[in-house]
Amino acid sequence: MTRSRGTLSIIGVLLLLLAAWQTYIWVSHVPSYVLPTPLQTAQAVAGNLSLLLERSLVTLEGAVLGLGASIVLAVSLALIIVRWPLAEHVILTYALLIRTLPIVGVAPIVTLVTGRGLTTSVLCVLVITVFSLLVSVIQGFESVPAEITELGDLYATPFRRRFRIALLPGATASLLQGLRVAAPLAVLGALLAEWLDGFNGIGSLMISANADQEIQLLMAACLTAVVLSLVAFALVELATVIAARHGHLVDQMAIGSR
Repeated sequence: MTRSRGTLSIIGVLLLLLAAWQTYIWVSHVPSYVLPTPLQTAQAVAGNLSLLLERSLVTLEGAVLGLGASIVLAVSLALIIVRWPLAEHVILTYALLIRTLPIVGVAPIVTLVTGRGLTTSVLCVLVITVFSLLVSVIQGFESVPAEITELGDLYATPFRRRFRIALLPGATASLLQGLRVAAPLAVLGALLAEWLDGFNGIGSLMISANADQEIQLLMAACLTAVVLSLVAFALVELATVIAARHGHLVDQMAIGSR
């Protein structure tokens, strides 16, 4: 019942936004060459569906690979922090420094080094997402109750076993929580890279459509980008549900109280 209400709420908000969009055009008498109507935008999507799908795959490739690299790096750095706590300050400082780098400045430099293409998208996504994922994984590792940690110390449990039994279950829920934010941001990072280096994704399609004054195609590309972000978020939600059903989201506090 709750999921049905949530779905209806999403549909209701979408219909409200479409109605507001159309009403604004009617009230302000905005010409179609400035802002197409929802119907004209839908027709543009249908008329350019193959192009939009082709460009979407390019954008998704950069987003998925970049997010995957970000997850691997975040988990690796978090493990280093757990194993050697003295490294936490240094790692978090540099991770935050990377996060604060402006993508509009980073992407051209990356392009000069690696060339125009997928690598730029991957690195831009990595810069945008790695810090938030790192913080999420660290919080998950730190959620392991003290009783479990002390028990591992008492029996001199190897670190690899501690990771599998205690640290990994604790970090899974936190990582999925962080991915709720990072996954849509990964799409944004790929789009930004394509805007700046012209790689053939949805981002470069927006730039070319705007330059050619193809406003309906531009709106169709923008709508496609929104859909990609929503799909990224929905996939994380689906992964969360699947992980919960298979018992991978362990309540560490409940374990510690047993």
